[in-house]
Amino acid sequence: MRIAFIAVTALILLGTGAAAQEISIDYSKADFAHFKTYAWASGHRVADEPLNQSIVSSIDGQLSAKGLTKVSPGEDPDVLVSYDVVFDRDIRGMGFRDGLRNLRLRSGSKYVLMGMLVVSLVDSGTGAMVWRGMASGDVDANASPKKHDKKIHEVVQKIFRSYPPKE
Repeated sequence: MRIAFIAVTALILLGTGAAAQEISIDYSKADFAHFKTYAWASGHRVADEPLNQSIVSSIDGQLSAKGLTKVSPGEDPDVLVSYDVVFDRDIRGMGFRDGLRNLRLRSGSKYVLMGMLVVSLVDSGTGAMVWRGMASGDVDANASPKKHDKKIHEVVQKIFRSYPPKE
């Protein structure tokens, strides 16, 4: 009975862990009710234009849903928005312990593409970062563009669940 419980628990954890993103938020003390307008800051963006547009439109949608209005940088926005994306590869494999606490890897190891999206809001008056949301997780390099768009929208939505922060 105990072995069955452990096996079921391991399957549940492995199944949910592979699909989950890790979300973290960082913010400073600021009057977030004061922020009504935003503009995109010049800076980092991905070279893949469809991917860039998907990220930008998802962030625009979330900021709009939170009550912020997009303006041009010359119109004195309350906050400046930027994002960064980082990709890396991780090696994952099946392992077992040989009884002597030595981890043995099976030949089934593989590279997994990892991605991190960081969205930053900077107070345009002071230049101080007031809010940052980060998401990291596995990226399916073989997914269709439509699936990538859907995943980006879901991840950006999760990031902005904690905006504005509740003190």
